[in-house]
Amino acid sequence: MSLRSRLLIALSTTVLGSTAASAALVTVTSYEMNNGNGLTQNGNYNYFDTSYSVPTYANTNGSSLVVPSNGAPKEALLTGGTGKLTDNIIPAQNYSFVPQDYVGWKYQDPTIIFNLEAGKSVSTITLYVASSYAGSLGFMGLVGQPASVDVSITTPGNSTFTPSYTTTFTDYLGDKYNGTEVITLTFDSPIVSSDTFSLTLNRGPLLLDGINYYNNHVAGYGCDAAGCFLDNVNDFKNSAYIPNLEPWILLSEVQFTAAVPEPSTWAMMIIGFAGLGFGMYRRNARRVPATA
Repeated sequence: MSLRSRLLIALSTTVLGSTAASAALVTVTSYEMNNGNGLTQNGNYNYFDTSYSVPTYANTNGSSLVVPSNGAPKEALLTGGTGKLTDNIIPAQNYSFVPQDYVGWKYQDPTIIFNLEAGKSVSTITLYVASSYAGSLGFMGLVGQPASVDVSITTPGNSTFTPSYTTTFTDYLGDKYNGTEVITLTFDSPIVSSDTFSLTLNRGPLLLDGINYYNNHVAGYGCDAAGCFLDNVNDFKNSAYIPNLEPWILLSEVQFTAAVPEPSTWAMMIIGFAGLGFGMYRRNARRVPATA
């Protein structure tokens, strides 16, 4: 085999290994959060984490409950398991058609704490949320994408720090009409996966649907039959209109992407270059003339 062929093979191996590592997701071993809200908060659906894998919860006053996951009370603490947020299901249509794919919170900036598999480095976090597009056009729903996501990291030694990162917002699959927004958090320096990742989703500004709801059913009109099913007017005024925040956040999926290169990629590079060097040595050795 020629030197050029060996070089191409070595470089191809390195590039392919690096590409695979760049697309690799880091496994979430568990996440902790308060369960979502739903019909009892005047929503049209229950946005509970019905697939959460651990059926034992502590409710808001600290007592223990053992119930099926889809029977967990609103805002009950979910801990030690995984569920909807890591099931690799990303909806490509408006949340009203697939409410079962979301966990949703009303009048809250939810915090979710993630534990990951060890031995990795995390370069990006990607969140898939219900977008603000429909609400911005005035279509009633009172659902908006987070305006920002705060990240806090806790090390195994229990020290906490805020990493440096950039945030980008894009339409899922490049289509603003499918109802899903992608929020990507890219760290300036990779974070080791043995750390604990705490994400807080901050509600975005009140959209046209919320302003219309306030004007039609709150400001001087009281609560008529068309509006009462959506909310208690005082709750809406104090928790949405006055602070200028859209009531609902709906989250479908959270993914952690491994940094590049991973240790396995370095190993492939070393093996590739070692093979290249050995091939060059063999080739040169054959060209040395024998001496008497």
